[in-house]
Amino acid sequence: MTFLMMFHGVLTGSILLTYLSGDDVYFLHKFAGYVVCAALFVRLAAALVVPKSSPLRLSLPKLFVRREGGRSPVFAWMAVALITTTAAAALSGLLADSIGFKDLHEGLAEGILPIFIFGHMALVLWRPLVRRLSNVTAEDADRIVTQATVVGSQLTALLLSVVRRAKPYLQGTR
Repeated sequence: MTFLMMFHGVLTGSILLTYLSGDDVYFLHKFAGYVVCAALFVRLAAALVVPKSSPLRLSLPKLFVRREGGRSPVFAWMAVALITTTAAAALSGLLADSIGFKDLHEGLAEGILPIFIFGHMALVLWRPLVRRLSNVTAEDADRIVTQATVVGSQLTALLLSVVRRAKPYLQGTR
């Protein structure tokens, strides 16, 4: 498993755990928040020490320039927005009790961060979908959109069911 895959896994799992635990299981919420901070710190430290040719290197994305065969700048800017918002939510959470950033922390974590998370997921899923749909007729596209809507609704219902079932365990009532 590569470093980036481990980073994604730890960061995603920790963010999900902080979101599910919230104020209900505060020690778990704080622990997961510390893991988010540590993951971001390790990622930043790794980016600073690797060679310039390494995929771990962080560089500012070009505003509108798309390299031949490369990714769209939208992917890079979405990553910058997601990491920045995650870091701001995590740091404001660290300072929520001592400095009084609780409202800022909750606004970032419950308002802005989910938008970037779902935007990131949509972009990641969109790219292979566009490649596959480049030679699709209008009728096929309508059928695919209908099927995708049904599958999306089913996945949303499944996710909500899992969250509802997990919440009592996270709250300690079971």
